[in-house]
Amino acid sequence: MYFKKHVFVCENVRAEGERPSCGPKGSPQLLAYMKKRLQELGFKDKIRIQRSGCLDRCELGPVQVSYPEGLWFSLKTKEDAEEFIQNYILKNETTPIRRLMLEDEA
Repeated sequence: MYFKKHVFVCENVRAEGERPSCGPKGSPQLLAYMKKRLQELGFKDKIRIQRSGCLDRCELGPVQVSYPEGLWFSLKTKEDAEEFIQNYILKNETTPIRRLMLEDEA
């Protein structure tokens, strides 16, 4: 496996008047913060965090999806991102951050 976790962060931007999108809600800043933190923590080559286009959960954004588990998150602040890193990335725990997870629509 190339990466232990691969996180996609939606940065989609739509025209004004269209459906909401993640880019204007601060996702580029969250992505930059998470990449910087992972580098500081020495996980740059083990965890991949990258931008993506629309993930089609626009109204819940900014949204992120992480593999291999296929878990969806809505991280809105740097504090949310830090909780995500400390719990999900470093400890592989989701219980402390349930409030940041998106429920399956099935």
